[in-house]
This record gives sequence, C-alpha cells and structure tokens, in this order.
Amino acid sequence: MTTDEFAGPVAVIAGGLSHERDVSLASGRNLVRELRARGVEAHAYDFDRQLLHSLERDKVVAAFPALHGQFGEDGEIQTLLELIGLPYVGSRSRACKVAWDKGAARELLHRAGIPTPDSVGLSATTFRDIGASALMEHVMHRLGHRVVVKPARGGSALGVTGVDGLGALPSALVETYAYCEDALVERFYDGVDVSVVCHESTDGLRSLSPVAIEYERGHEFDFSARYTAEFVSLLTPDLPDDLLTRLGEVARKAHRVLGLDDLSRSDFLVSPDGGFVLLETAITPGTTETSVLPFACTASGTSLGEVAQGLLARAIGRS
Repeated sequence: MTTDEFAGPVAVIAGGLSHERDVSLASGRNLVRELRARGVEAHAYDFDRQLLHSLERDKVVAAFPALHGQFGEDGEIQTLLELIGLPYVGSRSRACKVAWDKGAARELLHRAGIPTPDSVGLSATTFRDIGASALMEHVMHRLGHRVVVKPARGGSALGVTGVDGLGALPSALVETYAYCEDALVERFYDGVDVSVVCHESTDGLRSLSPVAIEYERGHEFDFSARYTAEFVSLLTPDLPDDLLTRLGEVARKAHRVLGLDDLSRSDFLVSPDGGFVLLETAITPGTTETSVLPFACTASGTSLGEVAQGLLARAIGRS
C-alpha cells in the first residue's frame, strides 16, 4: 500500500496511566518518526479522556497502539477501538486478555507442547491469610533455592526480582504485590535471553531474526536498564542456525496458540545445552530505540517504519 492509499491520518496511541507510561511515550515518538519518514501522516495521541473524541474529530483512519502494561496490553484500548469501529494494529481484545495473564497464557502454551518455566502462582490474599512461613519452604522445595518472582500481569521487569535463598522470598513477593495482586514464582533458568518478533503480512506469519539481549551484570531485573543503552546490548545470537530456526518456529506457534494478530514478541531463555523455555509472548513489543523490534527489523533487512506501515495497511484492509 502506498501512502496515497491511506485516506487520512493514522494515530499512534501512547502514554496512558500505567507504570510503563514513559516507555510507551518513547515507543510512540519513535514509531511516529519512522512512519513519517515513509510519508505516512502519523500523529501521537495520549490515552486520556479526550482520546475517542480526538480520533473522531481528526478523522483518523487507523490506529497503532503503542501502550505498554495495563490499558494497552490487557485488552482495554482494543475494546475501545472495537467499540468505535476504528481499524487498529494488533490482537483483538479477547486474545489480549489471555496473553496479558502469564498464568493463563502459559497453561495454553504448555498444553500445545511449548516448554514454559516451572512456576507457582500465589495471590496476595493467599500470602496474607496463609502466611509466608507456611508457604515458602514448599515453594522452594518444588522450584529450587533460586527463583524469579514477577507479577502475573505486567511487563518491562516492573516488580520482578531474582531471589537466591528462602529468606529473601517474602520481601520479593511483597514488592511484586505492589504491581499486581497475583504473583508468579518461577524456577531460575540460567542461559541467554533471546527474543523473537513475529509479524503478519501478505506473505503470512513471519518471524524476524532472533535477538539476544545482554544486560550489565546486576541489572538483569532492572526496569530502567532495559531502556538505557549503557546497561543493555542487543546482539545477533551466537547460537546454532538450527536452534535459531526452532525458536522462530516456536514463536510463530505461540502467536497462533494464543490467537494473536499482526504482531508479537516471544521471550526465551536458552540454556547452554540448547534447551529453552518460553517466558512470555507480548502483544505490544516496544518500539523505543533500545527495543528488540527495531533491531530485529534491521537484522531482517527491513525497517520498523516499513513493518509498521504494512501492519496499518493490513488493519485498514481488514475493515
């Protein structure tokens, strides 16, 4: 689709009210810049009380949600856009709700034969009513003394803590409950972080080149480090070609199993022996300058702007 075929402006919806607001704004700015470089009339819109009115007033023809966290990945913005009949990039609201909940998504992936981390779900209510001492030993006995505690719903490492030993687990759970009333405690897996972006086009579902993520030691679970070039490096994985191909296949399978549309990013941990687990599949990959998606586009011989333009054309075509 050429830019002339967009019958009006397109909206990049960013910001919002979640803990990931600043990251979302950065994603939105970069996405708008990339689309404008390709001649698309793209404008940034904040997720606020004026959003629906502004979209209708400006005769926006399609939207690209770049909201991270609550309201962006939990199906809320998708529900609103479906309500007003505005074409948008991304998964339908019902699929978003499933993918947003790590426990529910992992159950579906596990049933489909996709390896996921061994984990235990603990709600804040259970933690408070049953008591830490009655739970912690059983959790560690099942998962081992090194675990990762994370919100069952959320992203960008917010509320995520690596725990080494029984004594630190209760405080890690309390920190997680500040972000979500449900926590996942999962077995620690040592290995390489590898992410695979999938996107749909006229040629079907495609996985872009896998991307390895290396964090400065001590910043593996640091929210700010994920968006600071000083602390994170994106690389082409030093892994066998057949393993990289397999990761792409599994990422595409996860995309389909969760019923997703247009775009997703699957995050893996790959162990030294070549085994791997799928940590999660995100429906709104970041588009900041230090995010996986722009790097994967370049590594695959395309660009963020080209992929985004194609996805917007696809959204308009569906309508």
